[in-house]
Amino acid sequence: MLGITDKRDAAKRCSISVTTYTKIENGDSVNPLSYAKLEAGFELRGGATRAVLDGEESLALEDGGEIYVGGRSARVDLQGLEPAVREAVTKWARLVRPDITLGEDQAMTDGVLEELRRHGFLSDSDNS
Repeated sequence: MLGITDKRDAAKRCSISVTTYTKIENGDSVNPLSYAKLEAGFELRGGATRAVLDGEESLALEDGGEIYVGGRSARVDLQGLEPAVREAVTKWARLVRPDITLGEDQAMTDGVLEELRRHGFLSDSDNS
């Protein structure tokens, strides 16, 4: 993912020693500044290392992505999400209730999209 092939490269990228990098990798305690350097070196959000040490299974990246054990999450195409949600709600609303009116369908779809915005999955600028 980042083109890093060994601990020396990783430590250098983070401006820490290989010994410190190895301690972090093994879950041993190190100076909080070393965690901050690791986060900066790997472009992680501040506090991401602490969250993993506290039991989280992923690290948040500065670009909004996450790194999980075994790989990186895919980024969601937010511009394509709203039309996909509209299509899915309409399809399933009509399957569950074939007599649904166009107005009811639209109100349900708008409500689902508003909930996605309220929870932060869509922003107001993600309208189609």
